[in-house]
Amino acid sequence: MMYAGCATVFLGLGGPALLPASGFRRKSAISFCAAFAASYCLYALIWSVAWFSLPNTFGEIIGSLLGLTAFALAIRKWMKLIVPLLTGVSILFLFHTVGYYAGGFAYEALQGRGPAGIKLPWSPKDIRLCARLSWGLFYGIGLGLGICKFLYLSRQSSDSPSTHI
Repeated sequence: MMYAGCATVFLGLGGPALLPASGFRRKSAISFCAAFAASYCLYALIWSVAWFSLPNTFGEIIGSLLGLTAFALAIRKWMKLIVPLLTGVSILFLFHTVGYYAGGFAYEALQGRGPAGIKLPWSPKDIRLCARLSWGLFYGIGLGLGICKFLYLSRQSSDSPSTHI
C-alpha cells in the first residue's frame, strides 16, 4: 500500500514540481503534467514487467533502460520536444540509476543492514517507514534531476539547433 501511495504522489505532484524546469506555461503546463503522468505510467508498466520477468538486478536495469526509453519517446512526442533520443535516454538513465541505487543503499542502511548499516533507537515500524521514505526521496530526486536535464537539453536543442555536433 505504501508503494501505491508513493507512486500516486509522484504522479500527481511530479509534473507540477517539474514545471519550472519545463519552461511550459498556461495550457502547455497542463499538457506537460498530463504528458509526464502518462509517460511515467508507461515507464512504470515496462519496468514492472521487466522486474517481475527477469531475475534480480538484471530485470531492474533492463526495465529501467526500456522504461526510460519509452518515457523519453512518449514525452518527446506528446510535447514536441527536440532532444536527441540517445542523449536524452542516457541522461535519464544515469540520474535515475544513481537515485535508485542511492535510495536502495539508504534503505538498507537505515534498517541496520549492508556496509553502512546503522542502528536506530526507534520501533521497527518507524524504521521501515523512514527507510521507505528515504528510498523514495533519493529515487525522486534522481529521476527529477534527470528529467530537468532532459528538458534543459530539449530547450537547448530548440534554441540553437545549428550548434550540435
